[in-house]
Amino acid sequence: MIYNTVLMDTASRKKIVSSDYWIHKVSRSQLTNYLNTLLEMIEQSERLKYKPAIIGEFKFYSRECGEDTLIIFIMDPNDPDDEAISKINRAARVLRGVLEKQSTIYIKKNFAKIIDPYVVARYVISIVGESGVGKTSLLSLLMGREPPDEHIPTIALNTEVIENIRFANYEIVILDFAGQETSRKLWDFSSTDMIFLLTDSTLRNLIASKGIMSTIQKENPNLPIVIFANKQDLPNALDPTAISKIMGVDARSMVAVDLAYRNSLLNTLTFVLCDHFALEVPDILPDDLLCFIPE
Repeated sequence: MIYNTVLMDTASRKKIVSSDYWIHKVSRSQLTNYLNTLLEMIEQSERLKYKPAIIGEFKFYSRECGEDTLIIFIMDPNDPDDEAISKINRAARVLRGVLEKQSTIYIKKNFAKIIDPYVVARYVISIVGESGVGKTSLLSLLMGREPPDEHIPTIALNTEVIENIRFANYEIVILDFAGQETSRKLWDFSSTDMIFLLTDSTLRNLIASKGIMSTIQKENPNLPIVIFANKQDLPNALDPTAISKIMGVDARSMVAVDLAYRNSLLNTLTFVLCDHFALEVPDILPDDLLCFIPE
């Protein structure tokens, strides 16, 4: 994960502009420490300036993108080097061209727009389940919209793709998959990073949902699955504890047509994303971690 990007004036050792993607913010002293470390590395060998440096809880990469100008990526120390190197090399090339043509004022004003294509990655969540269990209602709840007045079956693979949620330097893409049996044969999770599996909390649907989960696990054994026990407001709904025992994994209570459950959904989304990226869940509201870009 990329925590911050910083454009530095190496002559004055002052930050020109930066863009923050996570709550971890690098301090001025840490940047100074990195610049000193970088100079020591270059004194040993010019080629070492292309290598990362781990200082404290951060991994630093940098590239020259103009005279006395350095682009710095501050990252999780456990992130793979190959991907980071590719991203910062491309970002430096683009910044070099922009710096040649544009003023510092322009760079400061448009830095995030310039750098984001080389920093932001996609994280895809696919919502699955039988037809009528509330997948589209869950999407509406996530976006803070009123739920549909009536059930309109999702046709083909999906009818809605949400692409305006940001978590750190990730664009969260959410796909709503059709639940009819004929459509389930066409499900393709090759680009999916996580599954949200919905059940309507009835015994009949739980049996079908367990079959869906088994199929997904067989074909995609490393794909994490989050279970939502939806329609908990109905009299025939099984308790989430019982559903967890039947499904073999914890089920999260949900009423997707009730906007009061939105905060619970945002908390779940924040928790599973932090868990996936091995991040400690910050003690702040989900709205401060999940950025909903206006449609």
